[in-house]
Amino acid sequence: MNKIRLFEMFAGNRTPMFSLKKIGITPISVGYSEIKKAAIEISELNFPNDKNWGDCTKINPYDLPDFDLLTAGFPCQDVSVAGKNDLSKGRTILFDEIIRIAEVKKPNYMLLENVKGIFQKKHKYFLDYILSELTRIGYYYKYKILNSKDYNIPQNRERVFFVCFRNIEDYTQFKFPIKKELMLKVADLLTNVDRPKPKNKRLPKILQCPTGRANPMYELKGDTPSGASRQADRIYTSISPCLTCFQKDKQFIINNKVIILTGREHMRLMGFLNDEINTGNLSENKIKDLAGDGWDMNLVSKIFKEMFKNKI
Repeated sequence: MNKIRLFEMFAGNRTPMFSLKKIGITPISVGYSEIKKAAIEISELNFPNDKNWGDCTKINPYDLPDFDLLTAGFPCQDVSVAGKNDLSKGRTILFDEIIRIAEVKKPNYMLLENVKGIFQKKHKYFLDYILSELTRIGYYYKYKILNSKDYNIPQNRERVFFVCFRNIEDYTQFKFPIKKELMLKVADLLTNVDRPKPKNKRLPKILQCPTGRANPMYELKGDTPSGASRQADRIYTSISPCLTCFQKDKQFIINNKVIILTGREHMRLMGFLNDEINTGNLSENKIKDLAGDGWDMNLVSKIFKEMFKNKI
């Protein structure tokens, strides 16, 4: 079994560790960088011996051990559809910290992730900046928007992945994973547990507004200044909308009953289909927050399988 030395920035759920294991590669962590308390707690539950280097802006790259792979889902709120779209002072400029560390450590591989909003015309200069910086520090790269539902996870989650190589042969041989038919439904991921009841007081009114579509099946419109429906006023069936840190209690109708998913089920929608991740005693709210801010483990494992196909 081959080994990969890994450093994770903005580590969250430590999805790269799980994803490498899934494809038969032993990840050797040289540590991770994370400041979110719930993420640190979940890391300590699953990988208790790994060092947290803390705030990435305070890391001296010369103190870090050498590593083969750097992963980073750099903060995306400033380029998301709901974000402030101000890149001059938002958290998205933390991309520079990735470059600062990679320029010194020169890992052979990087996998970076962000929201598809980065492709909006108004953010073109930021995307151009990302690509120019990757080139400047010696990387060949490919990037693409991938959707979890195209890889057999029933979640409409679109994210752009930047796959970066120092070796041109690795770059030339890499291909993004091929789309697969979606076989799973949200109902397939449910657990037999007591679950929270929907708190939306408009639920009876929503159920009187069928859409004629599967997702959402019911939708209450005209209740906002724009006339559009609130996320909280939509009821879905077989495919989940994108999980987020903001609207956590999305409603589904399963067997004619409106339900709210549990934190464990949110993690399953993030690719942890066999409950590989230990969430300990974290609250439901924190688990859902971490899921919404994380990477799809199923999809990332497929990307890694292509990146390291000559090493498996």
